[in-house]
Amino acid sequence: MRAPAPMVLLLGFLGLLPFFVTAYLASAWRSPSDAQAMTALLTYSAVILSFLGAVHWGFALTEPPQSLAGLAPLPRSQDPAHRPRLVLGVVPALIGWAALLIGFLVPAPAIALCVLIAGFLATNIAEHGAHRRGWVPGTYLWLRWILTVIVVALLVTVLVLRLSGARIIL
Repeated sequence: MRAPAPMVLLLGFLGLLPFFVTAYLASAWRSPSDAQAMTALLTYSAVILSFLGAVHWGFALTEPPQSLAGLAPLPRSQDPAHRPRLVLGVVPALIGWAALLIGFLVPAPAIALCVLIAGFLATNIAEHGAHRRGWVPGTYLWLRWILTVIVVALLVTVLVLRLSGARIIL
């Protein structure tokens, strides 16, 4: 398996920057801004979770190459075997949306964090299944695994700190 292109790696890891900043700000001190930082963390997490699903829509909607007989195969978007790919494209966005509703309307940011953590982990598990079916390239899966581990670790850290009442002091 080849490593992802340098630009893909750079952009993937730069995408972690808002997670680090908002996780720190949501956990660092008690002030009016920590609630805003939590809002920013929940929102960015939901956006990224939606993005992860959107990638699978792109994979699913890509037309396969022409068959050897010269006949056009059924487009992937219409092939019943590819419906799980379309579902994988939508479910992460719905999980992110549910987390935002819980975080903002209930309001229960700790529960919202749990929903987001579960969403990132479930998406990663589903992507492993998609890889086994040949729907996801290995280089994508490798990068997603690394980025997901980091994101989940940050979200869990914020959750534990907030539930315990502890704060990061730097």
